Amino acid sequence: MHTGSPDKPMRASSLMSGFWKWVSCVMVVGSLTLPGTPVAAQSPAAAMIRLLQSGRVPEQRLPAIVKLACERGNADDLGYLFSEVAKEGHWPLALRIDTLKNLAVAAGERKVVPPGDLSPLRTLISSPDSKLQEIAVELAGDWRVKETSEQLAELGRGRHTPAALRRTALRSLARLDPQQAREVLLGLNGPESPFSTRILAVSQLAPLETTLAAGLAADLLKQAKPEEDFDDLLAAFLDLQQGSRALAEQLQSTPLKKDVARLLLRQMYSLGRTDPELNQALSAQAGMNQATVPPTPAEVAALVQESRVQGDPARGEAVFRRKDLSCMNCHAVSKAGGQIGPDLSAIGASSPVEYLVTSVLDPDQAIKEAFISKTILTVDGKILQGIVEDRTRDALVLKDATGKKTSIPIDDIEDEVEGKSLMPKGLVNFMTHGELLDLISFLSHLGKPGDYAIRSTSRMQRYRLLGQAPDSVLEHVPTLPVFEDAVLHAKTWEPAYARVNGDLPLQELADRVRSSVVYVRGEINCLESGAVQIRLNSVQGVTLWLDDLELGTQASPTVELSSGAHALIARIDLSQRSEPVLQVELVRPPDSAAEFNVVDGQ
Repeated sequence: MHTGSPDKPMRASSLMSGFWKWVSCVMVVGSLTLPGTPVAAQSPAAAMIRLLQSGRVPEQRLPAIVKLACERGNADDLGYLFSEVAKEGHWPLALRIDTLKNLAVAAGERKVVPPGDLSPLRTLISSPDSKLQEIAVELAGDWRVKETSEQLAELGRGRHTPAALRRTALRSLARLDPQQAREVLLGLNGPESPFSTRILAVSQLAPLETTLAAGLAADLLKQAKPEEDFDDLLAAFLDLQQGSRALAEQLQSTPLKKDVARLLLRQMYSLGRTDPELNQALSAQAGMNQATVPPTPAEVAALVQESRVQGDPARGEAVFRRKDLSCMNCHAVSKAGGQIGPDLSAIGASSPVEYLVTSVLDPDQAIKEAFISKTILTVDGKILQGIVEDRTRDALVLKDATGKKTSIPIDDIEDEVEGKSLMPKGLVNFMTHGELLDLISFLSHLGKPGDYAIRSTSRMQRYRLLGQAPDSVLEHVPTLPVFEDAVLHAKTWEPAYARVNGDLPLQELADRVRSSVVYVRGEINCLESGAVQIRLNSVQGVTLWLDDLELGTQASPTVELSSGAHALIARIDLSQRSEPVLQVELVRPPDSAAEFNVVDGQ
């Protein structure tokens, strides 16, 4: 039976207690000046730097000490840390990557940059490790390392450069040398370039020359087909103070395909934005009425009555789960889904239907104080909008409508304006009248006894779906080495959510990955080790793994969970299964000491 790590991990409280005892020792021991050791500039991290210089830190303690030094150190401290990272083979690769990430945070939030010669970054940009390379490319822009500009330009032009790395290289080049970046970006936007490359080029050009980029963007969107991906293009203009207005002006005289205009509107709404000029320009081209007049009391009462008579909560849940409406990006039900807006698990039991109707049609009138958005204008002309996740002396953390968190240095904030709801008013324009009634009916049933009751068991609600699975794991059950490489450690897991009653609709997932075989992953956090039983509604066509242990096709296997995080992965062959949904529940046997919870959220 699988028991995880052979050494039982400490509980979180014990780990933290031991860690801070270690830090206390570091501060005492590190405060001693070692003979012949150069003294770092005095700072809150000085003692930690001296201890690192002594070479007496156990390897398992290095990550925590280095992280603290990055968070507290001055420029000289960070210079020493960078010199250690730059030494090939000196520190473990994972520590080098984490240190570079923490140095990037220090540059972004505290404006602290290592002094002196930073050209060793060029070697890191040429690293064969993609993670090390990408963070080094990002730092080249953060630190304004001029010696890296040709490398960045080469990566930006490279047809075989991975998309994420290419984007980071072009962004860093724009910070280093705007003129060179402009030349590279205009070259990438040539008619011989693939559509995706041109979208990337114009998106990166927008912060440099907004008006020029807006004209190029309008031309690209005129050529665009609905099935093509142009999300980055719209986001680039929404991020700029005058971006959406500039794009709107160009689109007024540039005809788009109606479906392209609708997709652009849908994306804007999914980001929590309803910029008036752009909203009007796109609505006109999409043939949609974007009037957002609040409903009258009589209209609200009529919708309440209609929803009671004609609305269907099951159909309404399907509307709520629709990708184009993005409801689950912001809202969780049964703790599964977004964490931007309020959790809706009990909304039907706690709120009158009139309130629900008003919330859907005019969200600004029903917004709760904790979910009022903030619009931030930065000193370099960028606009960010979202809910305040955290605020410290150095930075403001904003969470946008997609769940993405952005840390903004306080010194970079030009203006901060209280907004309204991140839920756009125009979403109802993507619904028929019948779908609106069904959605209201669904919301009004949430939290009431029955299929929409609040979850009371350890049932999986939030899953991950494996996208881009290789044929080797779709055609047959993989061997352990193949499973570990292509499934367990895959980077292409994407969110998937069960319905309120715990049913995970399998055909919906199969349609997303275009395969009759799907892999789904649930996560378990075990606080105290012990036996746990895994119950499935049906094992037809299912093969289970707990971490790297294959459980096979058992209906209710009992496993020994060790303390810590665990992955429960199911391979489901729909051609071998009559049951259209999957339900997974974890149960603690009567004699077990296990304490655990399933991982929820987004």
